[in-house]
Amino acid sequence: MKETTKQSGTKGFTFPMILILAGLLMFLTRNGLVDRQLVLQLLPLIPVAIGGSLLVSRLRRKAG
Repeated sequence: MKETTKQSGTKGFTFPMILILAGLLMFLTRNGLVDRQLVLQLLPLIPVAIGGSLLVSRLRRKAG
């Protein structure tokens, strides 16, 4: 028998959002609206956000 998998609407959502946010941060930094030091201090949160997103998506797959 063939198993059917439930497709999620958020598949492939993380990477485009990271690109959009990175572009927005670069734009704001270049125009002087955001301090460069603040951006550098917040950079370590990017891998944390990616990991959290992956964890949530895997947990949703197991639950549903």
